[in-house]
Amino acid sequence: MSPLSNNKLFLDYHRNPFKKYFAQGLNVSLSTDDPLQLHVTKEPLMEEYSVASQVWKLSSVDQCEIARNSVLQSGLEYRFKRHFLGRHFKLPGALGNDIRQTNVPTIRLQFRAEQLLGEFAAIRDAVEAVTKGHAK
Repeated sequence: MSPLSNNKLFLDYHRNPFKKYFAQGLNVSLSTDDPLQLHVTKEPLMEEYSVASQVWKLSSVDQCEIARNSVLQSGLEYRFKRHFLGRHFKLPGALGNDIRQTNVPTIRLQFRAEQLLGEFAAIRDAVEAVTKGHAK
């Protein structure tokens, strides 16, 4: 998401769902949009992080997790992702985290993975309940 662009074009910072999505564990990232129109420095992505950090009170760990998400989502070649995230970056959750590269504590990624498993279980249970209801 590009908070600066969203705010200028259609969505006030405080109505932007970024913080909610991030808190719920969605794999979100920050990006730029129309840097020549919206940004005032030579580092538009840094502006996005700065604004997001101020508006949504992101900690340094939050920012590192969001940056890690950005690299994972990016179209960077394998060798660059490995350089920035560590050699096991393709493994899921905490297994793929190298804190020396990402500055994201392993316990945070373990928590995210546990939450995701809980979501999958809730979906499975709901599908099973509906399926059983239709079988009668």
